[in-house]
Amino acid sequence: MSREMPEGWRAVSLSDVADLSLGQSPNSSETNEQGIGLPFFQGNGEFGERYPIPRRWALNGPRLAEEGDILISVRAPVGELNVAPFRCVIGRGLGAIRARKVDTSFLWHALHFSAPQLHSVSQGSTFDAINRGDLSKLTLPLPPLQEQRRIAEILSSVDEAIAATRAVIEQTRKVRSEILSTSFPEHRAVGRSTTDDTFKGWSVEPASSICESIIDCKNRTPPVTENGYAVVRTPNVRNGRFRYDGLQFTDKHSFQEWTAKGVPRAGDILFTREAPYGEVCMAPAMAFCLGQRMMFMRPDPSRVSSDFLLYALQSGSVKQEMFRRAGGSTVGHLRVGDVRALPIPVAPREVQLRLTSTLRSLDEALHRNEKTLSRLEDCKSALMSDVLTGRKRVTDALPMAAE
Repeated sequence: MSREMPEGWRAVSLSDVADLSLGQSPNSSETNEQGIGLPFFQGNGEFGERYPIPRRWALNGPRLAEEGDILISVRAPVGELNVAPFRCVIGRGLGAIRARKVDTSFLWHALHFSAPQLHSVSQGSTFDAINRGDLSKLTLPLPPLQEQRRIAEILSSVDEAIAATRAVIEQTRKVRSEILSTSFPEHRAVGRSTTDDTFKGWSVEPASSICESIIDCKNRTPPVTENGYAVVRTPNVRNGRFRYDGLQFTDKHSFQEWTAKGVPRAGDILFTREAPYGEVCMAPAMAFCLGQRMMFMRPDPSRVSSDFLLYALQSGSVKQEMFRRAGGSTVGHLRVGDVRALPIPVAPREVQLRLTSTLRSLDEALHRNEKTLSRLEDCKSALMSDVLTGRKRVTDALPMAAE
């Protein structure tokens, strides 16, 4: 390796400390989806967070991995890792690594750290893949066994915190999705009220009737300048949030031209008509104009709050209607008239307050946990760089607590 090894460490090739086996696919006639035989993993397409998920099984397999072996993707994307949860058949897209003269848990972390070495090798091949020789020559920094175990213990503790945080995020998203699916009535027709007693007092109204204005962008994006007024494009609106990354700018004259129909302001709802359609978020508190395929909706506060309209547009019933109006395609587009005519479920004021309070709390919790996850992942990256190179010995490298 390029940097000098700490005292007691040495640089080794993977084949020096582990047994390697590259997969070989069985005949298709010997595989099935009925769970007969051993689980068969063809490549990283079956990989999960840590363990692969069986989709096919094989009666016979020319190449096997044993429970606990580290599975590595040897075809694009090269270097992805999982652990064999049980004895299994591995296909041509995978290799199996069995620790021999190294702690298995340490090897798992060391491979995550060193696998990028394989990328440059794979990019030099015709099929973006590596062979057994490439894998054998992968260089790893190897500390003494006790230090290996302590390093693995530290990094695994951060992995556990990351996994727990991801589980909380996933559960929060499920609860949020369930509320959006069940707390708004499914009703396409525009009228004074719904027929479902569960939604007594609700009405279904065209978007145009509950908004002070719905304004479409010009039919093109304004000229881009290095700085000036922000231009909000479809990539800036994702998953109910405004994204500042990739924000573009335009000059004052273009800003004035592109806002001639109306100037967006904080509290408006931004809406994408295409690429993809139906993404929404609250407008940020800054001066900006709309790029191509963008609209903004300004709710009538006497009818709906901005928060309620934002969530109603994300509800299952409205999403289904968007899909129908887009021609039954997830890659379709919505016309301006489609958006103005969207049937929006409107709740009584007290229900609006209750629903938006619940959903806002979930969004805030989701945002907090996503920030915690980002900090933990940064912590893991920094720790790997420190402890897997010996830059910091494990006696003075401890996992950082999430704030």
